[in-house]
Parts: sequence; structure tokens; C-alpha cells
Amino acid sequence: MLKTDTHALRALEPSDSAFLFQLENASDEWWLGATIAPLGRATLEQYASGQHDLYRDLQLRLMITTADGTTVGTVDLYQYEPRNRRAGVGIAILKEHRRQGHARAGLALMRDYAFQHLGLHQVWAEIPACNAETIQLFEAEGFEQSGHLKDWIWRAPHWEDAVLVQARNH
Repeated sequence: MLKTDTHALRALEPSDSAFLFQLENASDEWWLGATIAPLGRATLEQYASGQHDLYRDLQLRLMITTADGTTVGTVDLYQYEPRNRRAGVGIAILKEHRRQGHARAGLALMRDYAFQHLGLHQVWAEIPACNAETIQLFEAEGFEQSGHLKDWIWRAPHWEDAVLVQARNH
């Protein structure tokens, strides 16, 4: 379920700390997520070496790899709500691996994992309204626009609207 002919999702490994250091410290993209300060190597090594559990942490990060084993990005479930069986989903691909189908493959695998294995009813994402390419990516994977959030994301020196998208397990 976590693998196709071209991509796979795998658990975080201690050796992923260098990859995470590069991904998490791209300050020009912090506005897209919750990061507000650089993360040190020691912090990321500790995180990558830790035990991660969706039910305890209410979030889960998986690494996106290609068929040849190259790590290209991450896909996360976050704000997991066991009672309502839903979670947010976020995806990050290193710049040099973008526009090659990795985000779509990772998103499809995570959606299928969330619905088929975890039994979630829905997954959702908040996407900056100015990011048409990402909105199209999520729509191509079966997500529907379900809301528009005004002034939702701070992108200095102004606010950005966000589009709420969701996919439901029917």
C-alpha cells in the first residue's frame, strides 16, 4: 500500500536528519508551513532518531522515495483527530526534485494509506490561494475545494488567503 512502481513512502530514519536539515531550513518557504526559526542539526538528529506514533503525537511524517531509493521529499499527516477520523496533509519536495511527479505520487500514497489503513474519513489541506499549481495538484488527486479563508497566512509584508481542500473516503 505504501509503494508503487515509481515511488514509496517509508518511515523516518536517523540518516534522514541531513535531508531534513536542508528541507526545514529553506527560510524562503517557511511562510508555507509553521516553521519560524532555523532548526539545528542536533534537534533534527534527535527528531529523526525518535519513536513516532500517530496516535500519541497526532501527526506522522513519512519520507517520499523514488524506485531507486532517492529521497525526494516528505508527506505529513497532522492535526489528527481520532474522534472525527480526519487529519491535515502536507507535502514538501526539495527544490531540485520538483515538477517531476514526486508530489503527486507521495500525496496519492498518503491519501490511500490514510483511507485504507488508518480508516480516516477525510484528509484536508490549507493551500495559499496564490499557489495555483499546488491547488491543481490536490484537485488532480481527488481533493475538492471546500472553503476560502481570508487573510489566513502571513507572508511578510502582507497576508495571503488560503483555499481549504478536502478528500473524503466514501
